[in-house]
Amino acid sequence: MRIFDIYQHPKYGKQAVRRGFSWLAFLAPSVWAVRRGLGLVTVMLVVTTTLMFDIAQMAGSWVSSPMAQLILLIVLVVAFGLKPGFYGYRWHARVLQDEKFSFKCTVAAESRRQALKAANDDNYNSDINVAS
Repeated sequence: MRIFDIYQHPKYGKQAVRRGFSWLAFLAPSVWAVRRGLGLVTVMLVVTTTLMFDIAQMAGSWVSSPMAQLILLIVLVVAFGLKPGFYGYRWHARVLQDEKFSFKCTVAAESRRQALKAANDDNYNSDINVAS
């Protein structure tokens, strides 16, 4: 089960934001931010991703071994991906709050769709719901 925070907007309805580590934000931060519609965060991640590849290209000219270049690229991907991986869902929640979404509840569910379904269920009156 995954944990989702449900945010609600009077005009745009509900959004489910997962808690925890985001693998997509870790591996492809710019793509993840575009999919979430994160605006300024997207620009920041595009700039840092471009910077990462520029550093890799520059360092690759100093290192002649292809294996060393591959290891360097992996180290850079990990170094530049950790912060988006750990903070990505928090950034998404903050953007929703800036857009006047209000926190409704927390749901444990297998998917975003199940979390939203559980959040719509009137049988749940507490702040923490478990989707069935």
